[in-house]
Amino acid sequence: MLWADNGDAISKQYASTAALKGDFTRTRKRDYRGALNDFGLSLSRYFNNIIGDYFTQAAIDYLLGNVTSQVFEEFEADMMTADPAISMRRVRQDAIETSSKIVIADESEELVDGWTLLAPKEKNSTRSFPFEESVLLLTSAALYACRLDWNVEKVSSFERVDLRHVQSLDFGTYITSTLAPAHTDEKRNVGLIVTYKPGRGDVVRINTRSLKSILPWTDEPREGTPVIGEPSAARDTAHETTSDSFENRNPDTRILAFKAILITRSLATPEPPVTELELTRSICEKIERAAMAGELVMAEGDSGGGAGVKGMVRERAIISLAEAKRSTGLLERVGYELKRLVWA
Repeated sequence: MLWADNGDAISKQYASTAALKGDFTRTRKRDYRGALNDFGLSLSRYFNNIIGDYFTQAAIDYLLGNVTSQVFEEFEADMMTADPAISMRRVRQDAIETSSKIVIADESEELVDGWTLLAPKEKNSTRSFPFEESVLLLTSAALYACRLDWNVEKVSSFERVDLRHVQSLDFGTYITSTLAPAHTDEKRNVGLIVTYKPGRGDVVRINTRSLKSILPWTDEPREGTPVIGEPSAARDTAHETTSDSFENRNPDTRILAFKAILITRSLATPEPPVTELELTRSICEKIERAAMAGELVMAEGDSGGGAGVKGMVRERAIISLAEAKRSTGLLERVGYELKRLVWA
């Protein structure tokens, strides 16, 4: 009996239930009642594993000093916590390196920088759930928006946009949920929009065992699309044709929407070097500089070269808090409150 009670005590510490097959340990007999009891214990373990363990682990990490009290606010927002022992920065850096090796086919293109950002599930939109963690690569000639299968660390699809086709870069408030306080912070929930006009050199590819083009753009440039040796005059009117809503923009243009991943502030480490807003601003400025450098190279010797690139970056709300509140339905709120009631 003492041995069985000891086993139950230890099991409750790591599994939240008594030990399985306790009847056999006590009586040396096994019957249907013991099997039914183990079935109930297994269901309890399953429930605790997918619901209760997140908060328990957050409390343990806090007591051990691995995280700060900020972890409980992050738990309230996502109903789960990250493992402080896993370096997500390293995982994301590996994803950037893997993507660049696969999608950049032209050896003359130089990788300028890469970032991991959240992107809407549906392309060419600003609010379609669920948002997926993706990779944005900037080279000397193009942008690459890569979707990854994180389970196998492979690129599932990517879209290439020639820098000459980029018309405007907008960054600012990007709120996609109003259910938790962390999701409504206008200073942290920010993103960027790349508006471009598809043309020669742009391509979308999907990985079906081998990367295959599914939506190549026409080889002939569309009317108004800049070609080599011509400055991007279309950029001069980009601000005039872009409406207040990105969903009601010029039908001849497309967008790449990205939201900055909320920087984890619960780890017991020094404060991050940059904020989410500073990160998105930096990304837009780097894209602008790369586009400007490309224009100067193309139009070398032309007095008008590069003039159409200036003023591409501007700060404006992508999805404001008021707009996000209007688009949050009653069913979504009720679902979150029920989840919060069960998880927390």
